[in-house]
Amino acid sequence: MLRRFVHIRFHLIIALSILFGCVAVQPAYALSLQLTDGLEAPRSLGGTLSILEDPTGTLTIDEVAGDRSELHFRNIPAMLAEGYRKGALWVRFSLSAPPSQNQWLLQIERPLLENVTLYVPDGAGGFVSSAPGRLHPGQQRGPDAYPTIFPIEVPPTATDYYLRLQSSTSMTTSLNIWQTEGYAEHRRLDDWIMAMVVGSIFVMVLTNLLFAVWLKDSLYAVYVPLLVTSCLISVFHMGYASEILQFWDPPTIHRSWGIIVCFYSITMMLFLDRLFEFRSNWIWAARFSQLVIALNVVALGFSIAGRYGDVAFYVSRLQQISLIFIAVFVLYLLLVRRRHQYILSFIAFLSVISVLLVMQTMYTGANPLLLDGSLSRFLAGGTVIHLILLSAAVAKRTQLAERRLREEKDRMIALSRSAEQQLALKVSERTAELAQSNTALTEEMDRRQLLEEKLRQSLDSVNDALAQQRDFVALVSHEFRAPLAVIGAAADNLSLSGGENAEEVRRRATRIRQTVKRMSMLIDNVLAGERLDAGRAALQAEPLDLGEMLRTVQAGLDSDVAQRVTFAYADEAQVLGDRSLLEVVVLNLIQNAAKYSAATAPVAVRLSVDQDMAQLSVTDQGEGIAPEDHERIFLKYYRAAGQRANGSGLGLYVSRAIARQHGGDLVLAASDAGGSVFRLSLPLEAYANVIS
Repeated sequence: MLRRFVHIRFHLIIALSILFGCVAVQPAYALSLQLTDGLEAPRSLGGTLSILEDPTGTLTIDEVAGDRSELHFRNIPAMLAEGYRKGALWVRFSLSAPPSQNQWLLQIERPLLENVTLYVPDGAGGFVSSAPGRLHPGQQRGPDAYPTIFPIEVPPTATDYYLRLQSSTSMTTSLNIWQTEGYAEHRRLDDWIMAMVVGSIFVMVLTNLLFAVWLKDSLYAVYVPLLVTSCLISVFHMGYASEILQFWDPPTIHRSWGIIVCFYSITMMLFLDRLFEFRSNWIWAARFSQLVIALNVVALGFSIAGRYGDVAFYVSRLQQISLIFIAVFVLYLLLVRRRHQYILSFIAFLSVISVLLVMQTMYTGANPLLLDGSLSRFLAGGTVIHLILLSAAVAKRTQLAERRLREEKDRMIALSRSAEQQLALKVSERTAELAQSNTALTEEMDRRQLLEEKLRQSLDSVNDALAQQRDFVALVSHEFRAPLAVIGAAADNLSLSGGENAEEVRRRATRIRQTVKRMSMLIDNVLAGERLDAGRAALQAEPLDLGEMLRTVQAGLDSDVAQRVTFAYADEAQVLGDRSLLEVVVLNLIQNAAKYSAATAPVAVRLSVDQDMAQLSVTDQGEGIAPEDHERIFLKYYRAAGQRANGSGLGLYVSRAIARQHGGDLVLAASDAGGSVFRLSLPLEAYANVIS
């Protein structure tokens, strides 16, 4: 029984040990360097690293290396891939080396971390910062923009080292150990790769500029900035930013990285939009491209302002999404829409999209493939292959475009020849039709000329008849004046006679005088109308005092009318006009006011001046004029319905025509059941525009 209990306890202890080993955080082990390490290839620190997050960026090396219980380092399985972070990140690793080789180089493989500080033991139980070395051995210029290489002395016993990282870019890099000879050979190979990249892109830039000018295709012009930004990205990833951009200080180079990344995303979307013809293939693809470009333009503004770190994560994520979208969209074009002309372009696109997607995934804080090194060389080589294939795809696109152009040109030539033949046939048919139409037109013109001659003769006859009519009307009107004057005088004499029927005689004499006055006014209106029909040249314009003219009109009124009319004069109203015609207007207005109101109703005549116009208002107390007749009463021969007073319908028509011929107007200013107001407006002499 005791033996069985011991056996169970033994297995239980083993199980608990395994469980504790799986759950507990395992400390990173010390890396023991060998004499051959760092000569042919770097010795990676992947799997030996522990990290501590410092969100505030305020921890010191003494606090980090001390025994503070709240600070815990955690192990990471491979390279550092912590993404974009605020604050600082502490990295701890432990090294030992053979006594015969204690001088080594620590390489920060991704040269895009802005602030890197290495702390090494000071021999007294503390740590001191170690100055970075030169990225290129023997370089004599100022400090590198990005601390990348650190000389370290590694003792035979395991010793801890600390790195403090702080950057607006992604905390993604691998840490490598080199010997000096091995690192020098490594940089010489990088020099060859960089020279190949820069030289190839330079040739492609010149070639595409020539194509853009020669072929007049804007696609090549869009491709050029994509080539340049791709080259600059490779320059930064390979660690040549300080060397290529040596005329800038480190802060400016740091800021330029965000600008280059955003500009690369913008130019890439513009180029792929044109290359795969988003707008013609699917309008929503074009709108997605425009959205991505707009977001990258916003990020570009942040980068220019020196705040790329605020948007860097979103720029990387947006680049991932856009690359995946374009890959899926082009596959749709190839497999579903059968657009096989995009095959070469898609192969060129895939040559770099896989590397970019993996790198962007690592930049955003994930390392699903557990990679233990950056892909800078792969990216540089892939960039060259990608750009060469894209150049070939662009050239192929141009070739296809030229072929389509030739086919279209041949089709247009065939259509042109067919159209030319049809046109020749149409021309011959149309010529015959035009000949017939020309003959018919000639006949029509002869007929119309004959009709025109007859019409001219008819117009001459009408004009002669009108002239004779006017002469006759004028003659009759003048001839009527003498008998009317005799009749008026006889009526005056009758009104003075006495006798037993004197009252009846005076009443009839008054009616005779009214009839004579009405006939005289009719004659005056007819004669005035004839003068107006003769044109403006018939006006006898002269300076005229309207107040003096009104007094003359007042003196000539019948006693019955004169008793009802009151006059109000302005101080001065000097106009330029035809006195006889204006007297006709005033008499018409006064006679109408008297005629269309009660026999004893007063009539008010008021002369005033308003700015540059003289205004004569005649107010009666008649029944008023219906609104629909306000303008009709000025028509020739028009009389409103229901009028009991006799009239010819000429007075207001002639009066308005005279007023307008003098540059003024005659209007019905107001009218209601209590009476009407007619207003005559004439320009003052200083403003008159009358042709005399």
